[in-house]
Amino acid sequence: MLRLRIVAQDVEVSPQALPLGAASIVAALRTAPALQGRVDVELLAGAPDGDPAELLRRIAAQSPEAVGFSVYCWNRERLGALARRLRSSLPRLILFAGGPETSADPLGVMKEFGLDFAISGEGESAAVAAVTALLEGRARDIGSIPGALTPAGESEGRSLERCPPVVEDPEQLASPWLVGILDPAEYDGALWELTRGCPYRCAYCYESKGTAGLRHLNLERLRAELDRFVRRGVGQVFVLDPTFNADRERARSILGLLAERGSGIHWHFEVRAELLDRVLVEGFSRLSCSLQIGLQSADPEVLASVGRSLDRELFRRKLGLLNAAGLTFGLDLIYGLPGESLAGFAAGLDFALGLQPNHLDIFPLAVLPGTELADRAARLGLVHDARPPYLLSSSPALPAADFARARRLAEACTLFYTQGRAVSWFLQALRPLRMKASAFLWGFADWLESRDVPSGSAVRRNEKTADASEIESMQLAYLDERYRSLGHERLLPALRDIVRFNAAWGRAVADGSATELELSYDPDEVLGPQALDLRTFVRAARPRSHSIAVLPSDEGGARMIRRSRSGRAGR
Repeated sequence: MLRLRIVAQDVEVSPQALPLGAASIVAALRTAPALQGRVDVELLAGAPDGDPAELLRRIAAQSPEAVGFSVYCWNRERLGALARRLRSSLPRLILFAGGPETSADPLGVMKEFGLDFAISGEGESAAVAAVTALLEGRARDIGSIPGALTPAGESEGRSLERCPPVVEDPEQLASPWLVGILDPAEYDGALWELTRGCPYRCAYCYESKGTAGLRHLNLERLRAELDRFVRRGVGQVFVLDPTFNADRERARSILGLLAERGSGIHWHFEVRAELLDRVLVEGFSRLSCSLQIGLQSADPEVLASVGRSLDRELFRRKLGLLNAAGLTFGLDLIYGLPGESLAGFAAGLDFALGLQPNHLDIFPLAVLPGTELADRAARLGLVHDARPPYLLSSSPALPAADFARARRLAEACTLFYTQGRAVSWFLQALRPLRMKASAFLWGFADWLESRDVPSGSAVRRNEKTADASEIESMQLAYLDERYRSLGHERLLPALRDIVRFNAAWGRAVADGSATELELSYDPDEVLGPQALDLRTFVRAARPRSHSIAVLPSDEGGARMIRRSRSGRAGR
């Protein structure tokens, strides 16, 4: 019996980061008819910040004869070092790798890791065929397996172009959830694959050179997996499909299934805004869910250069459906796309924030190997890291100094808007200032630097560990300075009420914490539509002190309790 271990290295402890790809390979090997009783295969997952020496000891203690690595850009360095140490200490060990990074750069990974072979593309069939060959003493034949490449095969002229990635039939794949490779309870959630493939060809994505079209996993398997999630008490599921609503009829059917069987789970979807319709929005509304939408840029010409399109008015109308339904959604932006300047990025930020996303995720461009953009990088003048994570450092439209300024703007937006949970009041606060969002956030970036808040601190960079109360204090202090500089002192009590109440509400929902507040106005008034124009509201409203408590509710939301109401509050 062949003792085989598949090694993964998580980027973080999260359902989004669980090793689904590696687990799928293990499931395929365990269920392949040709390998029954002939292979002992286990998944070994290293913790994000775990000691590499400890993982090495875990592997060596199990005396494997073969080890495979699931390689992504975030773990290539660590797994490469681990592979070299294994090769040095156990020279007869058979080493191989798969995963997106291996698919993009099989020759580089083979050489760097010291591998016997590499697997490109979806690896289930190739892994089964390669392990079968090892068991039958045909290791030299691995280089002829579709999707596999060996150093000998490359030296004989069998290049990557002649070894195209294998595309699997999802109907034939074993489920790592049903086989028992993964337990969602260990990850406080699940990563769920419903479909393989993508109908789009974005130049910066691995899928840009993949096989176009969608391949669906069968509904019988999905129902069984969903039932397992429910039985295991899963609280949240991240749907892996890059465009959940690419097939709208299937998306509607699945939303109905989730409402029927998975109503107690919070669902995360990635969707295409242009493909939303009222029926889909109604289906999402029946669930506890959040949607993530790739905008990337608000410039149609910039997007066309990377294989995307944008009708700004259509995009705005579709997101209006989400806002009208009260659905939670976020947007993605990328800075550094070919042809987009600093001013263009700032304009995209203004467009995105005007759509009132619950959060805005902003990334620098990564020129990933194996993508169409990587092939064109030199011609386009894109200067980027040669090693993971392959981040851009400059382009003709965004020189290095402007790239650094774009990063500052992105960090300021992440802190003030996303980490500061400002969606409910951000545009309202900007109206009296008559400023664009980007100009306001530029000012916030300068304000942070003037107060020596380091860019690497938790409050500046880490959404999970930054203190919410500290961020709220920073928001209020910056707003106070801005409003006073324009002579808007009379608006500040109402503005503070809005910011502080919403911050307390957010902490109650997200953190389960309670807050006691003293407000200058009746909360029903200051949080109502009459306060959307602060100047009009302050002229007409009567300030009066109110003591309230904002508490977490039993249903997972928040509630308000009035403590008392006193006399006229000072302005």
